[in-house]
Amino acid sequence: MTDLRTVDVGVEFLERLLERSERNPDRSRPASAAPEYDRLSTAQQVSRFHDQMAAAERFGAVEVQQGKRDRSHLIERVRVLNLELLASHLGRQTAPAVAQRVRDELLPVAATGEPWVASLLDEMTARWARGEAAYRLTAAQADAAKEFFTLLGSISRQEARGLDARTFSQKATSDTKAFDRHASRLAAVLGVRIGQPDAAADVVWAHIGLERFSHPVHLRGPVTVEHASGRLTDGRAKPFTSIHPEMLSQLSVLERPTSVLTIENYASFNRQVREIEDGGLVVYTGGFPAAGVVELLSKVLTAVPVDVPFLHWGDIDAGGLRIFRYLEEKLPRRPRPHLMSRELAEDYGQPAAADPSLTSIARSDSAVRELAEWLAFGSDVRHLEQEALEPERPSAAISAS
Repeated sequence: MTDLRTVDVGVEFLERLLERSERNPDRSRPASAAPEYDRLSTAQQVSRFHDQMAAAERFGAVEVQQGKRDRSHLIERVRVLNLELLASHLGRQTAPAVAQRVRDELLPVAATGEPWVASLLDEMTARWARGEAAYRLTAAQADAAKEFFTLLGSISRQEARGLDARTFSQKATSDTKAFDRHASRLAAVLGVRIGQPDAAADVVWAHIGLERFSHPVHLRGPVTVEHASGRLTDGRAKPFTSIHPEMLSQLSVLERPTSVLTIENYASFNRQVREIEDGGLVVYTGGFPAAGVVELLSKVLTAVPVDVPFLHWGDIDAGGLRIFRYLEEKLPRRPRPHLMSRELAEDYGQPAAADPSLTSIARSDSAVRELAEWLAFGSDVRHLEQEALEPERPSAAISAS
């Protein structure tokens, strides 16, 4: 009767040799290993193991090296001779062959997206060919990988913009829960794609325009939403009003605002609209701006004259500068920084460590590139939360500059 435990030891041993070969295909010497005789407690088990190695050697898959002198009855080392033959002997394909087959299955899906999606498939294929997982997906999980690339392709085509996660998931894959299954790996891939590999998931979703559920946009200023039945909301209401993104098609600007000011944090927004009366339009971004905020600002900035100042007030830290840069990249006009300067941070901020992740902003044409340079590489860095400052009229800040 065959001892299955012994069979497992021999198979596991050969599998490890195969995996070593696959993991490092460019190695100068073939993979080899010494048997673990401690796992073979009986003469029958040792004999069975030797028979398995001899069979693999006859197949041309491995070379068996016997011990010398008083150990000549034992195997000293087993060396891989032919990767493909060893895989065939074990009854499976090599990792490179499996990876290529899976790539062929996934390429038509990846090709429906932007070129970077297919490039990601090539990256994952290379890792699968070494027997590794890629973004916690193995080559054996072809169905899950297909779902993942279906979502990525759809995102790259901007089809997630303005949708909540479940609706987007249903439209992309016909499964409302597919997005949730892949959310963490999607965030990891897209974070690298947008140049923020450590970004929180909510930041990534904002970049692609995805919202769990659309939030109303808080604002104060001369805008209105009107319907055939009358005025639905007036932006001049005190202390502020809220406009749902679904109402933006009915939004209009009542009169020329003195400025357009976006504010990152809720406390500062509340103080600004309650304490400053200057005829400006103040919009709360809610931290990283959601798709509705971007859509509203795009509409307003297109409607108002180009000489109406557009400013943004946010924290002086990595998150605040990334929000500023995002507004620069997404809107038809670029904001100017409001109460965001090195001098203010040095006067009112708290000591902080330099953050090299801001290098991309420091090397860009951003209006906050010098601030990013300091926060990224300075020796006396300080962060400033905007709540530490008193609200100020944008017109006063513009005149002072």
